Amino acid sequence: MLRTSRSLTTAQLRGLVQDLNTERARLERRLALEDFDLKEIAVGVHTEIAARRDTLVAALERIADGSYGVCERCQQDIPLGRLTVMPEATHCAVCPTLAKNGSVAVPATNLVIH
Repeated sequence: MLRTSRSLTTAQLRGLVQDLNTERARLERRLALEDFDLKEIAVGVHTEIAARRDTLVAALERIADGSYGVCERCQQDIPLGRLTVMPEATHCAVCPTLAKNGSVAVPATNLVIH
């Protein structure tokens, strides 16, 4: 009876060890995938930070050359509120909308031609 009980216990333990090994392998695969996802996320974040840095450096260059705060499209002043929220802004609030619609802003007059 004791041998039968030990055999059963040994078989159960072997089964548990096998289950644990299977679970460990599954978790290692999952961790490898998550690690890959984290690397992708890190690369994406790094890319976004680099792009933001580049736009801010460009804004500093515009400050140096005196063109900061002037819309690149219509040559009008970009409102201070917009620059406060988006210091890297290169266009007034109107011009990006006009560009999407295919309209043209006439420089120094704010006239819109459709």
